[in-house]
Amino acid sequence: MKTYFDCIPCFLKQSLEAARMATDDVNVHSNVLKEVMNHLQTISFSNSPPEISREVHQIIKQLTHSEDPYLKVKNQSNLMAKKMLPKLKKKVNEADDSLLMSIKLAIAGNVIDFGTSNRFNVEDIVKNVMKKDFVDQGYKEFKKTLGHSNNILYLADNSGEIFFDKILIEEFEKLGKKVIFVVKSNPIINDANLEDAKFAGIDKIATVIAGDKGQKISAPGMLMPYVSNEFLELFKTSDMVISKGQGNYECLSNTDRKIFFLLMIKCPLVAKDIGIDVGKLVLKVKN
Repeated sequence: MKTYFDCIPCFLKQSLEAARMATDDVNVHSNVLKEVMNHLQTISFSNSPPEISREVHQIIKQLTHSEDPYLKVKNQSNLMAKKMLPKLKKKVNEADDSLLMSIKLAIAGNVIDFGTSNRFNVEDIVKNVMKKDFVDQGYKEFKKTLGHSNNILYLADNSGEIFFDKILIEEFEKLGKKVIFVVKSNPIINDANLEDAKFAGIDKIATVIAGDKGQKISAPGMLMPYVSNEFLELFKTSDMVISKGQGNYECLSNTDRKIFFLLMIKCPLVAKDIGIDVGKLVLKVKN
């Protein structure tokens, strides 16, 4: 997915937010905005938003002297989601279709996102998950593919959200599936990394890898030019690929393989690209 003019205000808003998380120094805030604006004058709009965000957040880190401006909110998200875990499991256990409920909850967890301007209340979404508009563009195909799959490559998105992913991965575990859970090597917005996955206990039920291992900076999505050889091989050979969140959709929607995208639409441009309204829970399959 390419970058649009409308993305520019979002990059600037996110830059100011990250700078304020890192420091109270208004002079640093000013310098961050000026440097990011200078950088945005040089970008190619044919690049995806995560590719530009990768560079923008490196500028923020350098100027604020903060390796992880979102660390506090990431930890808060993990603790909040951990407390919700019993309620999530209860919903799955009481559901007529535990797989479908697990998918809906995994998508609902995508609400926990500091990479977009639109913010939703995760507890409200979970509470009303059965009533929430769910756009099913691939559940039938999802079940069919899952039935024929032994190895699943699962691309994670955000901290906190990964506890919701854990619910779905446990459903796969019951079916005897092997899951490779993919996180980021380096801090980028509130995306999950190896430490987050371990905190959620996902390493106990899946193999956890950093998809961009070896890179010094990460992007809010798996950018194919920067992935590790290990990830590239798994991406090509895994029986099933599941991609969480908007960032991964923006990076991978044009790739040449079958992917199941699980996300909540929070950006009008992603909504336009998919053809679904903002605020909807979406299961989309790309062949």
